[in-house]
Amino acid sequence: MTAEIKQAKNFGSLQDFRSFQTLTQIAKFMTVGALNTAIDAGAYFALTRWLGFGSALVLAKGIAYVIGMLNSFFCNRSWTFGDNGNIWRAAGLFTLTHIFALAINAGTMALVLDVMQFPEIVALGAATAASFVWNFVLNKMVVFKGANHDSTAKTEFFREANEKSP
Repeated sequence: MTAEIKQAKNFGSLQDFRSFQTLTQIAKFMTVGALNTAIDAGAYFALTRWLGFGSALVLAKGIAYVIGMLNSFFCNRSWTFGDNGNIWRAAGLFTLTHIFALAINAGTMALVLDVMQFPEIVALGAATAASFVWNFVLNKMVVFKGANHDSTAKTEFFREANEKSP
């Protein structure tokens, strides 16, 4: 059998579905990240301009970050990964993942900026990329792990697709 025929025969396989599913999850994860940034900035603005935290900027930033992080947890849990497992397990693992992500982000920033002597914008991009990869992989493979297994509907879909293939 030629490679083209094998590839055509395997189109629609479980692996293709998982690849598409992962790409969709990455797009959703990025969307949630952008929303988190907007929520963080909006909460910070509201806290410092309207809610009396104008003289406590660092505290306001911490509170705003936690608000964005809560949004991230719930949006990624339900929309990005479709997880309906134990919420307390997921919340604990999510928090640990993001504590390490902070260290990765700051460490990458220091490495690229101070050691490698790249411009600030390059260091910011590298730090963001490193923590993005860490967060996505850990959220997908550990935090919301239960959502990455085939559901009955997915299994049924592939069973029907395989029965129809020659």
